Order: sequence, then structure tokens, then C-alpha cells
Amino acid sequence: MNSTDKRIIIVGGGPAGLMAASQLLDSRCEILIIDQKATVGRKFLVAGEGGFNLTHSEPLESFVNRYDCDWIKQTVRRYDSTSFREFLEKIGVPTIIGSSGKVFPPDDMKPAEVLKAWKKHISKQVTFSTNTQLLDFSHETISIQRNNETEELPFDFLIFALGGGSWKKTGSDGKWKTLFETKNIDVVPFQSSNSGVLLDENWLNELDGKLLKNCVVSCGEYSCSGDILCTSYGLEGKPIYAVNQGLRKQEKPILTIDFKPQFNQNKIVEILLKEKNPSQGLKELKLAEVAIFWLKTFVSKELFTNPQELGKLIKCFPVEIKGFRPLDEVISTAGGVSTTELSENGELLKFQNLFCAGEMIDWDAPTGGYLIQGCVSTGFVAGNEIKNRLKKLGPISKSNV
Repeated sequence: MNSTDKRIIIVGGGPAGLMAASQLLDSRCEILIIDQKATVGRKFLVAGEGGFNLTHSEPLESFVNRYDCDWIKQTVRRYDSTSFREFLEKIGVPTIIGSSGKVFPPDDMKPAEVLKAWKKHISKQVTFSTNTQLLDFSHETISIQRNNETEELPFDFLIFALGGGSWKKTGSDGKWKTLFETKNIDVVPFQSSNSGVLLDENWLNELDGKLLKNCVVSCGEYSCSGDILCTSYGLEGKPIYAVNQGLRKQEKPILTIDFKPQFNQNKIVEILLKEKNPSQGLKELKLAEVAIFWLKTFVSKELFTNPQELGKLIKCFPVEIKGFRPLDEVISTAGGVSTTELSENGELLKFQNLFCAGEMIDWDAPTGGYLIQGCVSTGFVAGNEIKNRLKKLGPISKSNV
């Protein structure tokens, strides 16, 4: 490191931290990324195991409305999916758009290869320190532990990209929450997001592993189509995850399922009226075994034998949930550093030149590329702000260092 260079420390080597570092490559600075795991990008790799959608191709206005608060919406506007795809192309990761609009790397490119390309892109200016624990921080230094020794590292700018509270095995354990609270930084409690939901046992009799295909799940303003998987504890699947935000807003959370979105209610009633009994009508509608079980078990005889009422329930079947899966078993978490503690660039208002990025900030989004995009957008604005400040500082004389 040249004595005139500035030092930027990034704590956390996920997509937010990597993107922040990527913005600083042309600046006169030393960049150190520390991570508590043996390698960076652990959650990035795990996320890729279930289908590696990096972002989404839908128009920006509908894209930003997938997020739950103005702070993250404005951040994504500043660095959108088009910008991210251009960046990926630059580092040797071409992208393709799937039939649902999700954006993926080529089929023959594994998540580890994407991460390798990203690390290679920044490696000339970035030093990595893995198996390194954050212990404390002040306005000018951080305390870390590595190789069983405690060290104090000075910095000029510090970016926290510490992750949320799910998937502890990847390093995203949320333990930083206590440390931040000791600094009088408001941290919103973590909640399960993009989570399966829990049902009463009598809803799940011999249904484990069965699918409700091509249905629509709704809760308040949130709605999503797709397949639902029944499990031994409740329901999983993209439509369930997509309405998590709505469920968390309710004191007694209830979602509704449209078992037959291809038909309107009048068409369904018409089919029911043609059949000799309701059970035959359900078969004629080709409803899933799960839907038929629920309708027969939990609908009163009076409503079940009334085609108009049964038709309403097929289109809008209420399901009361008991709760969500434990934090460590969900895809992501809501909660984290309150956006009221941050500038529009993610800088902590109480700590000048210290920034937050990624899932550790209190914002939420569904799966489908929106989570990774939110992380890289926050990393971009933090890194870009530091880059702009470095430009304003200009050359620094050694006598001032």
C-alpha cells in the first residue's frame, strides 16, 4: 500500500461487499475484504443451488414495487437490473432471460464460476482476509480476530455487509445485531421472510410431498401464481414466499388460494351445476387432491352443497397459518439496521464514513432475483459514494498522512 492511499475495509464478502469493492477499483485506495467464513460468497453459492437467478428482467417500475420500503426502492432505481447485467457481462458472466423473466447465467456456468469471475475481477486491488471475526468498531478502527490473535485495523472508510439472520452455516448469522445496538444504532428485530408457513396438524393429514399446481395465493396487496408444496409442517413454494410480507402485517395471518385461476367463478359454478353432486363437480374441475381434501374437510355441508358458495371458495379459499419457519431455515430475513439510521447512500448517520449494505439493512423482497439485486444495489451506492469522496480528496501529500 502506498502511504498516500486510503484504506477501505469491507466486512462481509457476499454480493453486497463484492459490488462495493468493484466500484472502487479505479480509485487510489487499498481495499480489504474480511469474512468470518473460510471463503467469501458462501450464501451466494448456497442460493445458487436452487436455481441461480441473479436478477429479473421485468420493467423498472414493476421491479422496484417488489420491494417493501422507499429506501430500497430508490436504491434499486440507482443501480437496476440492466446495470447489473452489464456489469456481469463485463466480468465475463453472460446472462440469459428465462421464460418467467428471471435472469440466469448460462446453463453450463455454475455459481462457483460466477463467484470466481467476480473475485478475479477485483483481485488486483483487493486483499481477502477469511476466517476473520469482527469484534468491535469505532469511528476510525475495527477490532478483529484472526489466527487466534486480536488486531486493531485503522480505516478511512468502512462498509458493513454482514448479511441477515438466516442460513448461519454461510456466515449470515445476525450476531452483529448486539454489537450495533451497543452503539445506539436502531436494529429492527429479524423476522422470517421468503419462508414456508406452518399449519395446524389436521390440515396436513397424509399430504406431505403433494402439490397444489397452478394456483394463485393472495394476502392483502400481495399475490403470486405457481405451485405450492405441502410438507409435514405446512406449505412451501414461491407463491407462499411472495405473500410473506402481507402475512406479517396481520395479527391473525390468513392467506387465500385460488384453486382454479384459469376459470372465473361463473364458469366454475356452471360446471358444478352440471354434475350430479359436488364431489363429481370437483373431479370435473380437475382440482388437486389437496384442494379436494381441504374443501371436503373444512367446508360445512351447507356451503359444500351450494354451487354458488362452493364456487366462491374454490376461487378464494382461506387458510389460517400458525407462523413461519425458524429464522435459520428460511431463504432470507426481514429486519436489520433501520433505514432511519442511514443516508440515501447507506452511510450510518451516527458514524461518518461507515456504511451498511446488503441484507443487514431492514428491507424485504421476494425470491426471483430481487434479493441479490437489492444486495448489489446497496453495495453499489455505498462503494460509489466512497469513490466520489476519494475523487474530491485528490492527491494527499505524505506530510498529511
